[in-house]
Amino acid sequence: MISSIAYEVVYDASRLAFPGWPVAALGVAVAAIGAGLGTYARRQAKAGLLVRTVATSAVVLGASWALLVGGGLYAQHARLRHALSGKGVHVSFEGIVHDRPPGGSLDQTGPSWVVESGEVAHWYRYDRSPLSVGYRRSAPGTGGLMNGARVRIVDVGGRIARVEVER
Repeated sequence: MISSIAYEVVYDASRLAFPGWPVAALGVAVAAIGAGLGTYARRQAKAGLLVRTVATSAVVLGASWALLVGGGLYAQHARLRHALSGKGVHVSFEGIVHDRPPGGSLDQTGPSWVVESGEVAHWYRYDRSPLSVGYRRSAPGTGGLMNGARVRIVDVGGRIARVEVER
């Protein structure tokens, strides 16, 4: 009798609208504070050049952050969603998670984890940064994956768009 393996979805980029919104919202908040400070400075006769400069800088930097960083994160996340919809390029594979990979290659520096899929190993780094898209693990045993777990992954250019773990 052949038994089928049941998987549980741990992460799926297509189910998330835009996980980088807090990063973009930070830029919008800084720009709004700058605009408020600028309005205050225009109404006060004693407001000096420093206050006006800080207000203008906050508006420019906050808006730039929201557009460039927030927009960049949105574009990268949209790429993952596009690939999951079947229209983009992706690689799907199944394998076993190793939190402490045996005999890492010289080009793999820093803490990493690997999914062994037959004779192929797919290396990923632990990542805590809110400025990265896709599935992130910050340390061994985090993110719903344990050492030795059987997983099914959809990879889009080195970013994990979907992770399923065997139940």
